[in-house]
Amino acid sequence: MDPMNEVDAILANHQVSITEAGPELAARVERYPRAPHAEIVKQLSHVSGWRSTVTIAMQWGMIIAALLAGAYFPYWWVYVLGGIVIGTRMQAMGVLLHEAAHYALYRNRTLNDIVGDLTVAFPIGMSMTLYRKTHFRHHRFTNTDQDQDLAAQREEGEWFEWPKTKAGLAWAMIRALLGVNTHKAWILYKHWAPWNNLFKPVDADFPLRSRVLYVLSVIVIYGVVGWGILHDWRTTVALCLMYVVPSITLLNFINRIRATAEHVGTEQTHELNATRTVLPTLFERMTIAPLNVSYHLEHHLFPSVPAYQLPKLHAHLMEDQEFREHAHLTHSYIGFFREVMSLPPHAEASTTANVEKQADDDEH
Repeated sequence: MDPMNEVDAILANHQVSITEAGPELAARVERYPRAPHAEIVKQLSHVSGWRSTVTIAMQWGMIIAALLAGAYFPYWWVYVLGGIVIGTRMQAMGVLLHEAAHYALYRNRTLNDIVGDLTVAFPIGMSMTLYRKTHFRHHRFTNTDQDQDLAAQREEGEWFEWPKTKAGLAWAMIRALLGVNTHKAWILYKHWAPWNNLFKPVDADFPLRSRVLYVLSVIVIYGVVGWGILHDWRTTVALCLMYVVPSITLLNFINRIRATAEHVGTEQTHELNATRTVLPTLFERMTIAPLNVSYHLEHHLFPSVPAYQLPKLHAHLMEDQEFREHAHLTHSYIGFFREVMSLPPHAEASTTANVEKQADDDEH
């Protein structure tokens, strides 16, 4: 298979039944027993609608405050600071999009999907239901040749190939921060973008309701921008740039760090060491890993648990000896870079090949 078409080929063969089957690890590695934790997981899986509403409102409150600051104080340093706020809140919106994909915003699934699309997915150029399709595949086929997230990282290469020289790492970070490689996100983004899938046949992965809501939201947004340009085009353009530029620079940078840390460079001999949990610093929680998104191992084990309960789940699992001995826990994203920079050459490719070979052996 042409590697440049790998993600497209995987998702071209996607069936709705795979999405509806729900999260299920398919990699042939030793699994971690769920049964002993069933009761606490059931308690922690309670979805709080009011908490989701407050969290969404907080992100939009900070974004609106940054835009108002740019409108009333048109100085370059206000634009920069405001852009940092907006970029990091977009990262938080991406986390909330992920929560909506797992039906973890509201217990009513219709409300969950409508609010998820209108308040967090559409504003960052994505469809929550389209994202759900690929994300459930990632859970079900984690680190296998059917995991399109892994395939996308391979296709791009730059943030998949470790270790690097110090100069190579610095160059990769600079490119990401400047947005030079933002277009590479198209490998997966085209499968999430509502406008790119709007005129494809209606299906469960992008239902008619989502399409109608998207069109209506676009009409409203462009109407507001058009009105702003007629009344004060300079301020309107400046505010649009304050919103767009961080999405292709800062968001690109911090999201690559977060996504790379989740699975790249893990041993992958046990379910507990195939996914990395990062225990971030306060600064990292505010920027790279808001809303507990760095508890990725815990999320893969028990995806029904909302993000705001993941610290409690982590504390509970740390009482289990098997989890403590095998879980891949990394202290800070600086610690993550130390890990991947100290890997032997081609370690990542070798580890992935071993997992896939093991899967092939089991099938035969």
